[in-house]
Amino acid sequence: MSTGVTPEFSQGTASKRSVPRYKLTVPLALTVLRSGIPNNIPGRTVEIGEGGMGVVPSSQLLVGEFVRIEFLIPHMSSPVRATAVVRHQRERCFGLQFLRLSAEQQSIVRYWTRREGELSLTAQAGATLGEAVAKPKLPPHFENSENSRRKFGIRRIVAFAVSITAITAALGWWQWQQEWAELEAQLPTKETVVVQPQLKVPADAMGKRIIHQVMPEYPELARQAGVQGTVVLDTVVSVEGAVTQVKFVSGPEALSQAARNAVRWWRYEPYFVNGQPATVETTVAVDFRLAN
Repeated sequence: MSTGVTPEFSQGTASKRSVPRYKLTVPLALTVLRSGIPNNIPGRTVEIGEGGMGVVPSSQLLVGEFVRIEFLIPHMSSPVRATAVVRHQRERCFGLQFLRLSAEQQSIVRYWTRREGELSLTAQAGATLGEAVAKPKLPPHFENSENSRRKFGIRRIVAFAVSITAITAALGWWQWQQEWAELEAQLPTKETVVVQPQLKVPADAMGKRIIHQVMPEYPELARQAGVQGTVVLDTVVSVEGAVTQVKFVSGPEALSQAARNAVRWWRYEPYFVNGQPATVETTVAVDFRLAN
């Protein structure tokens, strides 16, 4: 995934927001259900608000697609877990709208966004107000007693916040799992989605029909160990040209998962049999080579 400057969202491509959003760049884990099979996609956040967020995933998302997200907001001990829907796309950035965000998770997002807003206002006003208003100096004995009471109060607030956070994390995790199970239950079962291929097409013939190819990310552990080679996969391509099934056949085991993750995103021109698009089986070879 590129480490370049993240493209900004254009206000001209979406409706005017009534809720402000704030810059937030942290790692993000997305899970997408495709053909009843969950796909894990890493990425990073761009901005966040109480109703949604902008993200840059490592792989393509589809507008209208349901996703499960997990990320950790700075200064928070528990991650935010929620379900969302992809609302719009601009270049490599995608806008997500929160669908099922529990009250506990909402409180985490709301607290952080409002805190960022207050810090922003304080930073803007500090240059003009900070110097004009002088803090009165207190007598030493009074100042010490005030500091003691203040420190004691802060400790109580921190202890209370930690307790609330722990309870919130437990409740949020349980509700998140329940809501995702409900979302999975609304999808067709694997038995109804999986279609048996009508015929097996040679790899060279299907290779000419590739219209979208995603290159795999080299696993860091395999790179450090000097593992390289060719991973052979058995795949099923649907009538729409999407890869619906991927099975490992041969090659280095350490590279097999990276190859599968990439091939799932490949797209083909539909293969026709007797004038009708057909579900076909083919093999794919994914090469991993280390630079000299």
